[in-house]
Amino acid sequence: MKRIAAVTAAALFCGILTGSVGEAVAGHPFVTEDAETQGKGNVEVEFNLDRQHGNDGTKTTSPGNNFTMGITSRIDLAAGYTYDFTKMENGTESRSMGPVVATLKAVFIEGRNRLPSLGVKAGVSLPTSGGEQTTLLATAIAQWSFEPITIFANAGADVGTRLAGNADKTDSIRASVACSHEIRKEWYLLSEVLWGKATSPSAPSTSEGLIGAKKEITDTWSVNGGVRWGLNGDSPHVTYLLGFTLGFKGSDPSPSLPGYNRPGFP
Repeated sequence: MKRIAAVTAAALFCGILTGSVGEAVAGHPFVTEDAETQGKGNVEVEFNLDRQHGNDGTKTTSPGNNFTMGITSRIDLAAGYTYDFTKMENGTESRSMGPVVATLKAVFIEGRNRLPSLGVKAGVSLPTSGGEQTTLLATAIAQWSFEPITIFANAGADVGTRLAGNADKTDSIRASVACSHEIRKEWYLLSEVLWGKATSPSAPSTSEGLIGAKKEITDTWSVNGGVRWGLNGDSPHVTYLLGFTLGFKGSDPSPSLPGYNRPGFP
């Protein structure tokens, strides 16, 4: 109950703060996607470090990278991976590369007059270890701008396959809501709630909440951090997140949706 109260208070705090309106978009430490694209030829690179503490005492440190490139004004191509360093409660240590994820995101409706911007993201998660499944990914994206906050909402599914020769496969569904608010120039307060569940009727659900912050250092460089708490016994206990993002301008420095300024591409 204390965790739920803390995350709920963070979300409400983000919603009621007053100040100037920001044009922040999603990205690390969010899991939730935004209905924005980079703009043709622009590239964004994320360097992230996550530290997860499981309920069973297992600790996992995961450095990772995400690369996103605008291939048209309304379509992004992205790829990402993590490398996991795991330490069990009994002291046993292991390391392994996580799945490589490749996606395409398309934004097809521009929000106006408080109507949402809408997009979709689809891709594949490719295993790097034997016995793991190749997973098809699909996410519907909505984004609203209400002074003084921006709200992001996602609903999606992960569909398991046996393309990698694995014996078993697992399907799951997920949903999330996040908000971002510029509390002062180039400083953003972030909050998020995540939910997910395998489609098996007996499978437990997971839910997590996050509070974090992002600072834009320059037009092409930002840093971020956050803490994510598990909201039930089947979720990770707590995850600490740090990251920084670099933007590189290409042939089209403008974002796909007029009226939005994606950080890194004014």
